[in-house]
Amino acid sequence: ASLRLIEQMINRARKEEKDSRLGWVIWGWLLFLATMAHYVLIKNKINGGNIVWNSFGIIAIVFVLYEVFVKTRPERKGKVKTYTNELVDRMGIAFFISLGIMVFGNYQSETNYNGLNFGYLLLLYGFWMFIHGSAFRYRWLLGGAVFNWIGALVIFYFREKLGAEVLLIHAICIVAGYLIPGHIAWKNFSKNNSLTGN
Repeated sequence: ASLRLIEQMINRARKEEKDSRLGWVIWGWLLFLATMAHYVLIKNKINGGNIVWNSFGIIAIVFVLYEVFVKTRPERKGKVKTYTNELVDRMGIAFFISLGIMVFGNYQSETNYNGLNFGYLLLLYGFWMFIHGSAFRYRWLLGGAVFNWIGALVIFYFREKLGAEVLLIHAICIVAGYLIPGHIAWKNFSKNNSLTGN
């Protein structure tokens, strides 16, 4: 009986994690679209970068609040959570707090005007992907973390030569770190659900 309970907890943890990867897809698309919109505006010499990122910020806050609401609603409180899931949830809170402070710091220090802010953001994304990928042994996220760290190094080293192309590097790293791993996981989750009839 105890072995069956452990097996159920492991399966539940895996299912919860696959469920949550839809968040990687949503977050990735939001970041990608905002980045590309900003790039197109710059290339067409249209001011509006602040509007793009402020709009993204509002949508992101709504998304995070929704995630918090879903995870804390009464019907979920009775569910057993593994230590790994609990730890990753707490680190997710730390990630978003750090992200918020970093964005504020970039505006205060005007780092967002020279493109360095995207290098710092890629560092933070990479850290979160590495933690998440390690906790759940998901190699696509580990690869995404490495890709984001390389992107950060490229931005820091070639920033003056890159100009607006910093945004393209940011977008490519989002595809590699968020969208590809997220879509693969979501596809596998949907496939497994159709096979089990859930």
